[in-house]
Amino acid sequence: MSTDFSIPDFRRSAQVSTYANLYDLLRSKRWKEADIETRRLMLTIVGANQKPDCLLTQDNIQQFPCQDLVYIDQLWRYFSDERFGFHPIYQIYVEVNKDYTALSERVGWRRGSKWIGYNDVIFTDDAPIGHLPITWLVPTTFWMYWLARFASVGWRLLLERWEVCHPLK
Repeated sequence: MSTDFSIPDFRRSAQVSTYANLYDLLRSKRWKEADIETRRLMLTIVGANQKPDCLLTQDNIQQFPCQDLVYIDQLWRYFSDERFGFHPIYQIYVEVNKDYTALSERVGWRRGSKWIGYNDVIFTDDAPIGHLPITWLVPTTFWMYWLARFASVGWRLLLERWEVCHPLK
């Protein structure tokens, strides 16, 4: 595996209790539950879980702790054989010249001229590279119009943060 992360590193980490549930879900390849747990973790890390709307703000994303962002990514990458996580999404984003629509088409969030609904998210090993995680941005109950209209802003912010936290080498 090409990640700079190993299971022994995780088990020795001070973060083990914070990430234990995500670790177990990803290890079991329970992608949908891991996706939802990723959202819960990200909201909790920045305190957004205490707000009525439970949404990450621009400031939350721009100041998201790098250590946590990288850790979440490392778990996703390790257990998905490099298929899922923020790093694969970022690599594709760079390959498509930071064109969010092209990224969305390549990772399967958009098919033709239509954005997929949450029920169309692929939670299997057959999902396109970079397809997951996706739920960190919006709850699963939001209309896809909202997601299509505003997700590009959230993803751009997160991928800019990723670039600061873990630039391509």
